[in-house]
Amino acid sequence: MMLPSSLAYDLSLAAGPVADHVLLNGGPRTGKPRGEVSGVRTMTLDGFDQIADKWTPILKAAGFCIKLVSVFCHSSPQVKFKASAHPKYAVTSTFRQCELADLLIVIDHLDPKGVVDRRAVLVQAKMLKGGALKPSGKEWVQHKLLAWLPVFTFNSSLYNPAARNLRKAPGLKAQTAEYAGINLSSSAPEWRHELTRKSAPWFHSAIPLADYLANMAVGDPSCGRSAIPGGSDDWSFTVDELLAVTSAQGMTKASTVFRGNPNIVGFMAATHLPSPSFASATPTALQLAQFSGARESVGGEGGGGGEGGADGVDEEDAYWPDGPISTVHMTVGPLDESSNG
Repeated sequence: MMLPSSLAYDLSLAAGPVADHVLLNGGPRTGKPRGEVSGVRTMTLDGFDQIADKWTPILKAAGFCIKLVSVFCHSSPQVKFKASAHPKYAVTSTFRQCELADLLIVIDHLDPKGVVDRRAVLVQAKMLKGGALKPSGKEWVQHKLLAWLPVFTFNSSLYNPAARNLRKAPGLKAQTAEYAGINLSSSAPEWRHELTRKSAPWFHSAIPLADYLANMAVGDPSCGRSAIPGGSDDWSFTVDELLAVTSAQGMTKASTVFRGNPNIVGFMAATHLPSPSFASATPTALQLAQFSGARESVGGEGGGGGEGGADGVDEEDAYWPDGPISTVHMTVGPLDESSNG
C-alpha cells in the first residue's frame, strides 16, 4: 500500500526545519557537525530519527505508521572496478578502487502480506564549495563509479564476491546514487541531493533533503530507485546485502528512545574488516547464508574515501576503514492495533 502523493507536501514541510536544526546544532546523540563525516553521523543518528517522529502524526492521520532503523558505521564498503579514466582525472591504471558510498537509504511500503514497494538510493556526502559540488583529484574516481555504474566487486569478505552490474533492471539506473551536497557554514545549513552526469556540468537536478525524502516516501520515481526485496537482480541483491551486513554488526552504543518514539537508532564505532581478534563483528553463517548463493564472479586505482572515528577521535581526520555502510531503513505500512496507540 503506497502513500498517497498528496502527502508529499506535508511530509516535506515537516522534515525541512528538522534537518536544518540538526545540521546547525546536532541532536541528543551527536554534537554540532563541522564536516561531511560528522554531517552524515548527525543526520543518521539524529536527523532521520527526528524526521520520522515529525512524520508520525501526519501518517497516522492518513491511516499509516512508520518505523525506522538507522545505523551509523565508522566504515564504508570499498569496491574495485575496471573502467577508462574519468575526463577530470587522468590515470594510467585500468583498475579503480574507491568507497561505494557513505549511506544507503531504503524506504519500504508494506501491506498486510509484506513489502509491496521498495525504494533505495546510495548517497555520497561532499561539502559544498562556493555553493557547488566540486570534486578534486581522486574524488573523481568515485564520480566515475556512481555516474557510469561500471561492474564492480566488493573488497571486504563481509560481502559476496560476485560482480555487480547495477545498470540492469529494476528501476531507473540514473536514480541509483546521489551526491549529498552539505553546507554547514551559514545559519541556514543545507543538505541537498544531486544526480550525476557523464559530462559537464557533472551534477544536476538539486533537491533539498526534505523534498527528496518526502518524494521518495510517496513513490516518486525521480527520487530513489525501485528494488525488489529478495530479488536476484544485482541492484536488489546488493541493497538486501548492504542492509543485512550492517544489521549483523554489534552495536557499540545501545539505542536510546527520545520523545517516546519507537525508532531504533544504533552506532558502531569499530566496523573494520573481520580478524581473529574481532570475530564478534563478523556476520554469522546463518545471517549471511542468503548471500552465499552461486553467482558469476569476475576478477585499483585509489579512490575517494570517507573519514570517521570513535568517540574521542576527530571524525574528520580519523581513519575510515573498509566495512559495512551506514543505513537508514524506513518502513511505512497501514496502522494496526499495535501501532495505533
